[in-house]
Amino acid sequence: MIAIAGMSCHFPGAEGLDAYWRLVNANRSAISDPPAHRREFIRQAALLMLPVRGGYIEHEGRFDRRFFNMPEREADRMDPQQKLVLLHACRAFEDAGLTLDDVGGSRTGVFVGAMANDLAYLRWGDVAQTLPEDITGNGLCLIANRLSYELDLRGPSMTIDSACSSSLVAMHQAVRSLREFECDFALVAGVNVILSALLQKFYRDAGVGAADGGCHSYSREANGIGRSEGVGVLLLRREQDLPRRRRRSYAAVNATGVNHGGQAIRFTAPSVQAQVELLQQTYARAGVQPQEIAYVEGHGTGTRQGDLMEIRALQQVFSGRDPPCWLGSVKSLIGHTEAASGIAGLIKVALMLHYAHIPPSAHADSPANLLDSSSPVRLVEAMRSLNPRRRHFMGVSAFGLGGTNAHVLLTSHHA
Repeated sequence: MIAIAGMSCHFPGAEGLDAYWRLVNANRSAISDPPAHRREFIRQAALLMLPVRGGYIEHEGRFDRRFFNMPEREADRMDPQQKLVLLHACRAFEDAGLTLDDVGGSRTGVFVGAMANDLAYLRWGDVAQTLPEDITGNGLCLIANRLSYELDLRGPSMTIDSACSSSLVAMHQAVRSLREFECDFALVAGVNVILSALLQKFYRDAGVGAADGGCHSYSREANGIGRSEGVGVLLLRREQDLPRRRRRSYAAVNATGVNHGGQAIRFTAPSVQAQVELLQQTYARAGVQPQEIAYVEGHGTGTRQGDLMEIRALQQVFSGRDPPCWLGSVKSLIGHTEAASGIAGLIKVALMLHYAHIPPSAHADSPANLLDSSSPVRLVEAMRSLNPRRRHFMGVSAFGLGGTNAHVLLTSHHA
């Protein structure tokens, strides 16, 4: 079994695990206008008449370069995604009871889900003006590589881009690496920072953007994707490697799965059958029956077609269930964090298992028509306590633009 030994995060309206758990329990929306210092993003959006409300973090560039003995020019030209992953990796180690001296030189793998490269997009218009630090400070591969270099981590190191499923695919690779003894610790991260209006324009032009900036996941009011940003980092260890003084972790990983939808009605459309097969195969790999799954943290983008197809897939997987499998998506509170959306869901579910508590789902008072009282999956109308002495299973889904799907099955951990 693979254990989640440490975590750290910063999502809209919630910096740190405690703040994130409070936000989820309060069912509080963190959708807002962008910070005033995002001047170029705001200028672009105004020029193109694009909505800008969404989920934002305030201090994406906050970074102590002296802690890493980093030259000022290098830090100044570094993608804030690199800074965020560095900062929260250090906090995840600390949360697991480890110091940087404990892990320096170790076989620690680094697996990062990322897709945005906004700083490079903004800065590299004139190639003649670029500096060496522009290259080492940007580029998706360098988010993972920077972390491995700065902390002297010597396991596999990679950034994975499968769009919105990136961080769950990174989780899949990390779990495999630990099980195959390629590494002794594994850091899994998802990160997204909005610095340009490029994807805002794409969402609008593709007809999937939400004018109000929110994701009304699985609701009759679903009207599109509201963009968001943030970072989450998990530290994974093999269960037998956990120190005796801290045997209980947040949650354990039963199984992970990844597939692709193949040919669908169009390149960006999800496949119901691929989602069904992914969940069924993941649960079969874990030796767990669909009847045993207490909750699924769905992808839940808030687009009418995407939610409809995901609900239909879940209803096939959990057909005949009584009681229902509970469903929700943190996107309803913080927006769609894109490459970080899978890690946002993982941290939410790990905390739910840790505290033996299922918070209510946003929009449970206005569920999509398919989520009626006969549905085998339903939104959580009121808080539900779990028996802390029993083992509970929960799934997390992420489906990427272009067809790459990922699912992770977590369980409560009582080692």
